[in-house]
Amino acid sequence: MNECFRKAVIDSGPLFDALVLNYDLRRAGLGRPSRYASRIEAPQKLAWQRAFLARLASIPEKLTTSHATVELFHLEKARLNLYEPDLSYSWRTSVDLLTQWRIDEQLVRLLDLASDESLRLCLPEIGVTDTGLIELAARHGCVLITRDERTLAREAYARQVQCRLVRQLLPII
Repeated sequence: MNECFRKAVIDSGPLFDALVLNYDLRRAGLGRPSRYASRIEAPQKLAWQRAFLARLASIPEKLTTSHATVELFHLEKARLNLYEPDLSYSWRTSVDLLTQWRIDEQLVRLLDLASDESLRLCLPEIGVTDTGLIELAARHGCVLITRDERTLAREAYARQVQCRLVRQLLPII
């Protein structure tokens, strides 16, 4: 799929994958071996990984919620098992990429979600983070990018929010 998006809300899953790929590619650039190719949920071909990063980088306005960025920390702790100095290097490369992308992290307040009748209904089903991502995409009238087909994409579609799964953005290699 070769769609161009001017603006997109990015879920924590694709953001995490991008940060891990960026970390691994930067390590490779220093002559160090890849650490996480087997842990990310994407085809393990270098061409696909670079295309994935380039695809996200090509979106001029990238948004996410503060709740999604908190999930990045939890994903890092749960999946990467990094210790110093790799932990510091991982966070430096992550902050560098998010800064380069000029990601716009926005706060979507729980009480604002709960005051919206439609969103209040999905809060118990999918949680604050996913409900906030749907609301942010609806507020900005833009696409929501996720790999969570089972809950987030399903709820976004149900609320007429444009949504794309990562696998729909790039061809399978």
